[in-house]
Amino acid sequence: MTLAIRGDRTSCLSLQLGPRTWLLAIARGFGSIGGVATETALLARLRAECERRIRSARFRAAVDRPQAAATAMHGVLARINGDLYACTASHEDYVTAAASLTAVVIVHGHAYVMHAGSTAAYLAREGEVMPLFRDDVFEMRRGPLLVRAFAVAPVLDVTISSAMLAPGDAIVLLGRRMRGDAERRAVLASLDAGDPGERVLIARFDQDDVAPGDPYGAAPPRLPVRPLARLAAAIAFLVAAVTGR
Repeated sequence: MTLAIRGDRTSCLSLQLGPRTWLLAIARGFGSIGGVATETALLARLRAECERRIRSARFRAAVDRPQAAATAMHGVLARINGDLYACTASHEDYVTAAASLTAVVIVHGHAYVMHAGSTAAYLAREGEVMPLFRDDVFEMRRGPLLVRAFAVAPVLDVTISSAMLAPGDAIVLLGRRMRGDAERRAVLASLDAGDPGERVLIARFDQDDVAPGDPYGAAPPRLPVRPLARLAAAIAFLVAAVTGR
């Protein structure tokens, strides 16, 4: 898998968790935690928690298996959310800091997308771009509002979706949603060269990412993305400082 991070690197994270397991993430937020921008604090905690857990043989075994990797990573995200929330002065009526996060675990040709907020993940395949997340934003209001985000409540509410990857596919993580066909075409044009002009992380999936005889790579690519789970939690509405910054 080849990676390209463009724009603001402090909002993107790429981390290899195993021989054929990668974590990709992008965050966007407002406010600060411990004097650090919320999105930066979130990604720093994510990296540190993964590096701590990877020392465990049990965690290493989990992230090397499809579905088990998604479950293990959700545990990481839930722990981070609780820690961040405890460091804020937020309550039900007032939110001091929050961040959107879209994280993708790629393991043996499977992509598991964990998403909360206004960031986004897309799959680019054969000249088309398809979203890899479920929408959290109500566009019909005067200003877009978020249903879920990190550091808003002690319990994390996140959607998890999955897709099979094929050689030549690219996963594109963006700090905001694409707006119309023109932006989709611009992203497609920038997969190999150029700069889309905003924070973006692009991961291209190659044939070498699935070894010959790999049982996880035997299944053909499947689309569209299918939701795996939605974890219940308290709903908090935020003014769209996350999306409009």
